[in-house]
Amino acid sequence: MQRYFTDEKLSIGEIFKASADDTHHMKNVMRFRPGDAFHMVDGSRDTFLCEITSAGETVECRPLELVEEAPELPVDLTVYCPLLKGEKFDWMIQKATELGAHAFSIYDADRSIVKLDEKKRRKRIERYMKIIREASEQSRRQHIPEIGFVPAVKELSLDAFDHVLFAYEGNASNPAASLNETLQALSGGDRIAFIFGPEGGFSEAETEALSSHNSIRLGPRILRAETAPLYALSAISATFE
Repeated sequence: MQRYFTDEKLSIGEIFKASADDTHHMKNVMRFRPGDAFHMVDGSRDTFLCEITSAGETVECRPLELVEEAPELPVDLTVYCPLLKGEKFDWMIQKATELGAHAFSIYDADRSIVKLDEKKRRKRIERYMKIIREASEQSRRQHIPEIGFVPAVKELSLDAFDHVLFAYEGNASNPAASLNETLQALSGGDRIAFIFGPEGGFSEAETEALSSHNSIRLGPRILRAETAPLYALSAISATFE
């Protein structure tokens, strides 16, 4: 069933108006008519079964019942990753959203290939938010991950997290740094920062800056920068869900 998000707090039986973007999608893409049903996630992350009551210039809708569901990962994982070449980053955030990432933080790595000025960053964030929102709707989530730019690795503020992990390719042959063992020590509700390197890998200075945190081995193979976050999210899902 088609899903949308609103910042409003919905109540059963109380009519609300769809946003301009959702109105366009409902009328011109889904071809909804009065009586058609869909899911709407409100500002409290509650999911409602709704019906179209009017499909004029603005679509009006009525919540019919609360939908009981729990689609979110039991842990909140923020993906820290630099920008990647081409459309790799777009693809990664789309798939990571489908896999349950809680948020994305983009940092400038010493070996980053892609670097943007402030104006281009704002445009990228707009594009990324559209990708993330659509992926959240498609995967039937109750939360739309946030995304933004943060300082370089050496300047990151990570005190708000219960665990800080970083995927270090130097651990590929070190079984002591197993992701599986690390995940066994986590608990539901934990806030996790997982830091992934650029296409050229972490620099020595970045590795040193992260040395006080848990460096993790993502299996015995070296993964591409866009693959590593998906590997980690899949492992977390398999462990907790």
